[in-house]
Amino acid sequence: MRIFSALLIGLIFLMVSPANAQFDWQLYDFGTGPFDHNNNYSPINYPHGIGNLPSPGNLGEGGEGFDLEGFNFAIDNGQVHISLTNSFAYAGYSSGWNDHYGLGDIFFGFDGEQYQYAIDVETGHLWEVDSYVGITDKPGTYHGTYVEDLAGGWQIESGTDLGQIDMSLTFWDDLEVNPMQGDGDTWVFEFAFDAAMIDAFSTWSTITFHNTIECGNDLVQETYAAVPEPATLLLLSLGLAGAGAYRRYRRRQQ
Repeated sequence: MRIFSALLIGLIFLMVSPANAQFDWQLYDFGTGPFDHNNNYSPINYPHGIGNLPSPGNLGEGGEGFDLEGFNFAIDNGQVHISLTNSFAYAGYSSGWNDHYGLGDIFFGFDGEQYQYAIDVETGHLWEVDSYVGITDKPGTYHGTYVEDLAGGWQIESGTDLGQIDMSLTFWDDLEVNPMQGDGDTWVFEFAFDAAMIDAFSTWSTITFHNTIECGNDLVQETYAAVPEPATLLLLSLGLAGAGAYRRYRRRQQ
């Protein structure tokens, strides 16, 4: 029921955009391309190869309909911005298995961790994670194979709800040109929240994000290094310049 209610929620956020125009982000401008190096690719070596049900990549029903295509992250003026691009919105449907496979929550952690926090992609709530579950044990998933461990966490099981954050879901019809299957639908999830909601954003060095689909057929795993915001860089530059001037002054006095 959670998946189908999420599909109804998705209709509220649905916005149809032209396929060939410059990409129009709703919450943040990540540039003209919603895809990244994960588009039509997965780091997992699947036991039956690409193209079987379910599977990532370009071949057969298991490809485009279950594809995680891009991920973006930025911090700007104290706001955290995250986007996730896929080809199936909240759930991919397999006619071969006659079932839906839901999009997982977006997990992230700091300085080597990846499951400290999570965004519930259906409700737009930010969570501090106590426990999570992996891909499910139902027909059409990779549960019980070595892929299960590689796919990692799928959904939050328990934790502390830190509150509602901003979210947007944008649909772009046939934005992606897929040479194996023709044009592919593109859905872009965006989330934004105040960095002050999580203390670690004041001290972090790296942040790692993780997301997979319920069947385990594709995943996103991205790590970013902290980059000072322009205002911080300006203050740092002024501080260094002041320190240099003070040292030159002291030398002249000696």
